[in-house]
Amino acid sequence: MPAFPRLPKPIPLIAGLVVTRIIGWGSTFYALSVLARDIQRDLSLDVTFVFGGITLLLLTGAALAPAVGRHLDRAGTRGAMGCGALACALGLVLLGLAQGPVSYLAAWVVIGIGHALSLANVGGVTVAQLMGPRARRVIGLMMLATGLSSALFWPLTAWLVAQGGWRTTCLIFAALQIVIVLPIYLAVPRKPSSGVAAPAGAPAAERDEGRLPPAHRRAAFWLVAVVFSASGLVSWGLPLHLIDLLRDAGIGPTEAVGIAALSGPATLLARLVDATLGDRLPVEWTALAGLVLGPLACLVLVLAPGTALAATVFVVSFSAAMGVISVARATLPLVLFGRDGFGGLMGRLTVPQNLAFAAAPLLFAAMIAQFGRDLALIGAAVIQLFAVVAMVALLRLLARGRDLSRS
Repeated sequence: MPAFPRLPKPIPLIAGLVVTRIIGWGSTFYALSVLARDIQRDLSLDVTFVFGGITLLLLTGAALAPAVGRHLDRAGTRGAMGCGALACALGLVLLGLAQGPVSYLAAWVVIGIGHALSLANVGGVTVAQLMGPRARRVIGLMMLATGLSSALFWPLTAWLVAQGGWRTTCLIFAALQIVIVLPIYLAVPRKPSSGVAAPAGAPAAERDEGRLPPAHRRAAFWLVAVVFSASGLVSWGLPLHLIDLLRDAGIGPTEAVGIAALSGPATLLARLVDATLGDRLPVEWTALAGLVLGPLACLVLVLAPGTALAATVFVVSFSAAMGVISVARATLPLVLFGRDGFGGLMGRLTVPQNLAFAAAPLLFAAMIAQFGRDLALIGAAVIQLFAVVAMVALLRLLARGRDLSRS
């Protein structure tokens, strides 16, 4: 395999990871929103079954996450990400060649392996290992631009499908993994920089163990899992059906795609605020703000008439909330638990989160089909309120930890 020059840090590293995440998420998770109807027609599958591919992707990631996380702590992320790019490319080829339900689901299992190795939380682990104390700011900057993934890939996927069909589109996306993504991954330093993660026997002063005292870490772990699993159940479920929700609200197909594409810039703007003010705003409070905005946004499309204005307010507000929460999903565990063993921690957090994420596409497909748009959006708001309650409990736990450290 040819040798590629290592990325210097931090700017080229961030830029490279941004490109890989835009292509990785855009060509798989987000592309299915556009591809689903053509796949449903050509393979004679139920729409719920089609979105079940995303569910299988996430279940595969949940099964692999703990082992992948431990590997990332030991060996760094370069090798895993390179293998992940190859797996994503193979999975997209298999998807483009699928002839029925078995081959269709098999393709998503392979893509799920690629996601677990190269996407998911691996970008955040890479930054935490290489950037040291600057990790939160760098993660925010990296995720700032990756918020454009849906805005870029929804129109691109629609154009490619119009030109050559959904199968050719999948093959083109597979080629992007080999031609663009793989070389970038191979340019990432093979192992963490020295001094970032202290050895197990190092004094506590040389280690980064986060803001939580040992007595509160277990409770905080489960509260964080509830916060991001509940919010993720919505953020991973609704966006896949966003275009159809807007169509059901009376928006035309072309206008629906255009309004839905605003989710990318809205996410970008929210992440820009987090990236620029992150050092002055505690991540737990920005997370709470996003968690509160999410259910309010869902109610806009219920309470207001189904006009283009109401649809735009819904998309922009919901996407901004999810943008803030997606950054917090990577940075809040880092702040609370520290960089030591961060890969393993994120691997353990991925299990409950991915189980919730895996249920999301099927859950919302069923809710929309059975109960309609309005009740599905009300259900989304209620689910997010559970995340708000868990976040408030986490804030109280942090306050008790501060009181304990002062005494």
